[in-house]
Amino acid sequence: MNGQSLKDMVPRRDQPLHQYVKDTVVAAIESGHFKPGERINSTQELSRLLEVSVVTVHRALQELVSVGILDRRQGLGTFVVDQNERERQLKQLLRIGVVIRSQAMIGDYYHGQLLEGMRQAANNHRVELALLHYESDMSNPCHAYIHINPMQNEVSYFNSRLKKDAPGIVLAANSDMKNTASVGVDNVDLARQAVEHLFQLGHRKIAYVGGPLILSDNYDRHAGFHETCKKMNLEVADEHVLISQTNILNQSEKTQLSTMFASSNRPTAIFASGFYFALNAYEVANKLHLNIPEHISVIGVDDPRSAMYLLPPLTTMKQPLIETGHAALSLLVEHLRGETLQLQNQTLRSDLVIRQSTSAPR
Repeated sequence: MNGQSLKDMVPRRDQPLHQYVKDTVVAAIESGHFKPGERINSTQELSRLLEVSVVTVHRALQELVSVGILDRRQGLGTFVVDQNERERQLKQLLRIGVVIRSQAMIGDYYHGQLLEGMRQAANNHRVELALLHYESDMSNPCHAYIHINPMQNEVSYFNSRLKKDAPGIVLAANSDMKNTASVGVDNVDLARQAVEHLFQLGHRKIAYVGGPLILSDNYDRHAGFHETCKKMNLEVADEHVLISQTNILNQSEKTQLSTMFASSNRPTAIFASGFYFALNAYEVANKLHLNIPEHISVIGVDDPRSAMYLLPPLTTMKQPLIETGHAALSLLVEHLRGETLQLQNQTLRSDLVIRQSTSAPR
């Protein structure tokens, strides 16, 4: 593309300069000077050739990107979108598999919120969702897969059953596998916020109850709890840490929690690193005639509607679950349609919701 071709158009006096740049670039595309898929001049080159500022060119190009005429690729430049290819991709119905562990309670708040986020994104992007598990029949493969809170060996096993490689996203877990990215909450930060809240209230004996450490989210919350306690110079007694076999305490584990709460060395607060663990803490405290938060403060994770109706209403770490599900599916769609060169990890942050289940120790 030469400078003379770009200068064929002259801005009108009543025309904003960024509109002049847009019109010039569009005319160059329509005349064939810039062909579909071709990289156009850089922002600096267009600024010099059209005798306008770099800021003006940047605004014009960004507006053309937003309407699908141009495509900016990080580190590569700005390209003319092939409209025929774009229409073909938009018309293609993508099928994305959502893979859930067989032990998961699909109807619970956690999975429900993640799936709602995916459903919303699927409607926006014209995507079909298929609910799968790790032993599902693979005769009708998907274009990509989202794994909810998997173990590393489960994803490896699942991928080994695919006839050809497919991009994937793991939620609430880490992944170093090829063509697979991780989307989820910063669980170390989640635990840090919970412990800092209790510490600021004056608690110095804080207990922890959480799920099996083989799952990444549990491992990170457990690590974040201990790291923050160490930073605050808080000693955590061994008997004040309870690791469950699942995401809800069985009868034997409830007995262990009851022993902890009835001890003369009872903690003044507990970080229940899952909503069901918070319910378990309420149940055990009630049976021992311990009042929350007068005798023990409780902070949980997740914020279903019922959390505000507990007695007392639960202080909790609210995960952005709908946003997580939406982000995961959107990243896959953008990658499948060529809008991103590779999948990138994405981390979201939880928010502390303070209610009446935590207070200063008495």
